[in-house]
Amino acid sequence: MRSSPLRSALCLTVLLAATPFSRLFAAETPAPVVAPEDTPAAPAPTPAAAPTPAPAATPAPDQDSAEAKLAVVLRSYTLLQEENDQLKTAAEKNTTEISALAAQLAVAKDALPLAAQAAGLREQLRQTQDQLGALALENNALKTRLAVNPAAPGTSNLTPVSVPTTLTPITAPAAPISAPRVHVVAGGETLSKISVQYYGSASRWPDILAANKDVLKNEKSLLVGTKLKIP
Repeated sequence: MRSSPLRSALCLTVLLAATPFSRLFAAETPAPVVAPEDTPAAPAPTPAAAPTPAPAATPAPDQDSAEAKLAVVLRSYTLLQEENDQLKTAAEKNTTEISALAAQLAVAKDALPLAAQAAGLREQLRQTQDQLGALALENNALKTRLAVNPAAPGTSNLTPVSVPTTLTPITAPAAPISAPRVHVVAGGETLSKISVQYYGSASRWPDILAANKDVLKNEKSLLVGTKLKIP
């Protein structure tokens, strides 16, 4: 029975020494939780659903209207640019044609005096040819008369007139020199109208211009009140 207190002391000493280790072990290793037998098991976690992609953004009606208006404006600008280019090309072509017509008109104006001179020469040639034809007929008549009726004694012998083979221009008699006429330019008059008034034809206006070079630079420099000499 004496050994019982000693054994009890030893057991107590062992228990006291083992207490810190048992606490450390209890702190590091949690005790497993045992579910009661009558408690149902927790359901398995449901997998997360895949994210649904967001729908594409639909353009607003105002944006569509603005884009349509912009397209119309750009198209209109392109058409106007093309029309502008065409008008420029037509204007350049018209300018070239106008320059060519102006050159032709200048040549025609220069040719007017020559044409009038040529008309006078043709008239002189016609008169000379008429005279030559009349002389040829008269000469043939004289030859025929001499052949049929020889000259009687005591009469003069008729000699045929020789017709010249070279035409001599017939100069028209010079018109008497008179004082030049003077015309005072009125409003709305042109050299062509003045030419018609004095010559009955508008083609004589270059003669009026040539006679008034001291007061006229060209046919467009005609001023009201200007005194013109009419040749």
